[in-house]
Amino acid sequence: MHNPTTSEENLPKYLNNTEGELLKRLSDQEMLIASLRETENKYRDLFNNSIDGIYKSTEEGKFIEVNASLVEMLGYNSKEELLNIDIKTQLYFNKSERDQVFSIEQRTFKKSDIYRLRKKDGSEIWVEDHGRNKFDINGNLVYYEGILRDVSEKKKYDDILDVLLKISKKGYATSSLREFAAYIQLELGRLIDTSNFYIAFINREKQTINIPFISGEESEEEFPAEKSMTAHLIKTNKPIFILENDLKELLEQKVIKLIGPSAKAWLGVPLRVEEEVIGAIVVQSYDNENAFKQSDIELMEFVSSHISLAIQRKKIHLETQISKQILRKVLDNIPINVFWKDTDSKFLGVNAISLTEMGLENENEVIGKSDFDFYDKNDAKKYRADEVDIMLSGKPKLNYQESHIKNGEKRCYVTNKMPIFDEKNQVIGIVGTSEDISERKRIHLELEKLSGELKIQNETKNKFFSIISHDLINPIAGIIGFSELLKENYSDLDSEKIKKYATIINKSANFTLSLLHDLLEWSRVQIGSIAPNKEIFVLSDLLAHNIAGVSPLISSKKIVLVTNFQKKLAVYADKKMISSIIRNLLSNAIKFTASEGNITISSKEISLNGKKMIETTISDTGIGMSEEKLNNLFKIEHNYRSTGTNNETGSGLGLILCKEFIERNNGTIKVKSKLNVGSSFIFTVEAAS
Repeated sequence: MHNPTTSEENLPKYLNNTEGELLKRLSDQEMLIASLRETENKYRDLFNNSIDGIYKSTEEGKFIEVNASLVEMLGYNSKEELLNIDIKTQLYFNKSERDQVFSIEQRTFKKSDIYRLRKKDGSEIWVEDHGRNKFDINGNLVYYEGILRDVSEKKKYDDILDVLLKISKKGYATSSLREFAAYIQLELGRLIDTSNFYIAFINREKQTINIPFISGEESEEEFPAEKSMTAHLIKTNKPIFILENDLKELLEQKVIKLIGPSAKAWLGVPLRVEEEVIGAIVVQSYDNENAFKQSDIELMEFVSSHISLAIQRKKIHLETQISKQILRKVLDNIPINVFWKDTDSKFLGVNAISLTEMGLENENEVIGKSDFDFYDKNDAKKYRADEVDIMLSGKPKLNYQESHIKNGEKRCYVTNKMPIFDEKNQVIGIVGTSEDISERKRIHLELEKLSGELKIQNETKNKFFSIISHDLINPIAGIIGFSELLKENYSDLDSEKIKKYATIINKSANFTLSLLHDLLEWSRVQIGSIAPNKEIFVLSDLLAHNIAGVSPLISSKKIVLVTNFQKKLAVYADKKMISSIIRNLLSNAIKFTASEGNITISSKEISLNGKKMIETTISDTGIGMSEEKLNNLFKIEHNYRSTGTNNETGSGLGLILCKEFIERNNGTIKVKSKLNVGSSFIFTVEAAS
């Protein structure tokens, strides 16, 4: 009795296959692997050319994969260098930051996050990370993956806005200049080096400089103004940013006198009240000439304005007007929409870019109105519902998307809304920002579309090269075969035989040269687009030319070729494309026709939809096709590959390219086929006028 576990009928199906079937499976598998590798290489190009940084990394702190943009973003010299770093110690300023960013809870419930990284040179960069954790089927963490975008500039704007708003608020809350100056030093220190920071005032009657606040300490130091750097700044009434060498030059020119140690970098802006310069605010560094940059001048001017505001408020009680001017300047220079509303969601104010977004010129056109006055009713209802939830909960709603119709077009925004509290911690409204990301989304969709088009173009190119390679083998095989006959049997052949073989070799060589020429021409077209170069030519001559090219194959299989076409059938089409179609259809007919079979080629003029066309039919008595294969013959997703009657091989993509070329020449192609009976391929092209 057979053991059921070893019975042949219970063996896996592949163990009952013949050796040939197994080898074929292996061959198919190898071709599939090669195809997958090619596809991977194409998408690797897209991966490496992304403008955003893309990565995969392990929980232990090693990159598995990075693209060129990430290498450049983080300031490394090569992909290999970045792959070798320890992420935990070299990319993060402390380990806890990474642990928080990549916690399972964080990456499960958040689509993106913003955090800081350390570049190779030690500088700080802020990134927006669209990432996720990848788990295996058992729920174990395998790796992290994500897309990093450099948002340092946006973070800088956000930090500047936050600092200035805090300074402005503090200016209203305190009447002590010393307390206000200490607060400024602390908050400004979030943006620039304020370790050597002072505020100075000019006494014009006594011509002295008084510094009541220096490096966070109260001081009553007073000294003659003379030619000090501070006095020079007040006199010029312009911001000054100067380095050590330029300071030495001013000293040598006796424009200024040195008081105390010389600074490596010195940055000061005037303090003004009602257009009169009353002093200066200064930061300096004694050991780092790169401590400040030119763009810090504007920041210092903002701070200077707030100090001036506090002084003015104390002296003439006009701080509200100036504060609004400063705040307006900040808001109107932020590259995002900013708005604030009361508890009824009525606008209290908007910044300049918001006015532009709403198609308005004056803020008075907005104040007191709501979203119902500017947007679709359904959109406005949603905005109002969001704002009510925020004010009731007292919690902000950050980094979410919303949309509305503008000028008949849907626009998408990333929005942040936060409640505004009064001194009693009661919600009195909301403040919000929104950034139009419609263009970003459009570019993303275009990139996806381009990716699809590139895939199609690459598939088309590969199909063509595969077919050309197939067609080249046949005439080259004829050249090699007949040249071998000449070489081996030259002494036994009469002159007629030699002439016959030489003629066949010559025709095959010319046909091969023609194929190579077509390949180069087609490649040239691909650099731009596959656009037909139409001309008038005699189709019968082109048919005869291609028949001559495959005549050695027809002879070798003893196939009977019957032609039935007029000699002067002129067509208007791309000659090279039509030649490629004829070669492919002829090659397929020969391939799938058994020895001593028949192939018939005919052409005639017909009328199709009221237009004169030339219809060509290439029929064979070959193996034919099933209904299923016939229905999917021209579809890339059903790319059938079949072996010929003499085990000839091919790319399986030739017919798809034939259909593409026919359609580009305003023609049609169809197939009639029956298993074990044969196939007929019928294509049409425009007749010449």
